[in-house]
Amino acid sequence: MQTLSQLTSQGSVSMYHKDSNLIYKRLKKEIGTFSGGTKFKLADIEIDVVGKDGIGGLIEEWFGAWAIARSLNIHNPKTTGNSQTFPDYFVGSEKEKGLLEIKTFNGTASANFDIANFDSYCLSLKEHPKRIDTDYLIFSYKMAGIRLTIDEIWLKKIWQITSPSGRWPLKTQTKRDVIYNIRPASWFGKNPKYKPFADKKAFVDALYSTELMYLKKRNLLKSEVKETPNQAGYWKAAT
Repeated sequence: MQTLSQLTSQGSVSMYHKDSNLIYKRLKKEIGTFSGGTKFKLADIEIDVVGKDGIGGLIEEWFGAWAIARSLNIHNPKTTGNSQTFPDYFVGSEKEKGLLEIKTFNGTASANFDIANFDSYCLSLKEHPKRIDTDYLIFSYKMAGIRLTIDEIWLKKIWQITSPSGRWPLKTQTKRDVIYNIRPASWFGKNPKYKPFADKKAFVDALYSTELMYLKKRNLLKSEVKETPNQAGYWKAAT
């Protein structure tokens, strides 16, 4: 079991899975070659795709093929009939320890992808506390006509790409007072209004503080309650 000090510490390269870090370094080395486009064929009609819809999923699949072609230690759970949505890939030989998620966004706009469903993440972190150590490989892409280019890549932990917001302790997608997804911070900005969390514990505190506020707002918890069941379960499982 990890100690509380281990949970709250933030290293440098060592905090990422060694195979994630190896993959990231190889990607950065080859990034100058990452340009091309997408085609779609149905019956006898083939088209060059100019729209951005679906590009993220295509980059995720391309990445898996790229990694396998270079004999990198990566496993796609979907190829074995596993319908699970998390993680996108396992890395390394100990699959349960190497969790890798792929995220993409249009580099000409702000990063506005969904990191995870808010309710599901609050629950899953209680049941699987090691999920917080997932590595996130993030691709920024640009399209000019039919030409697709990867212009930047990051390897991050979840607390490095999330932040507070004006409404909640954790930035989320909220519509009509309903929280849907955890949304990213401007981690690559020079002077963002809301900076990413300093470490793992700061993120966890913000996550469950948001859940506590949200459930009270919806009258699902009494005002005197100090922590949510998910929060209590997480710290019990993680320490």
